[in-house]
Amino acid sequence: MSKVAKKPADDHGLRCRHCGCGHFRVIYTRAAWGGKLVRRRECRNCGKRVTTWERKIGEE
Repeated sequence: MSKVAKKPADDHGLRCRHCGCGHFRVIYTRAAWGGKLVRRRECRNCGKRVTTWERKIGEE
């Protein structure tokens, strides 16, 4: 049996920089240049906001 520590299964995705929470609500979404989406999100725990720039997987 190996004694290598495994990472938790939920150790991916967006996390709040202020409180570490992974739950956000989307305030608004808009289209950006190059087929990207810009989403403004708000942390459900502390209320701080973050902007994400998204694109489809496999798109350059």
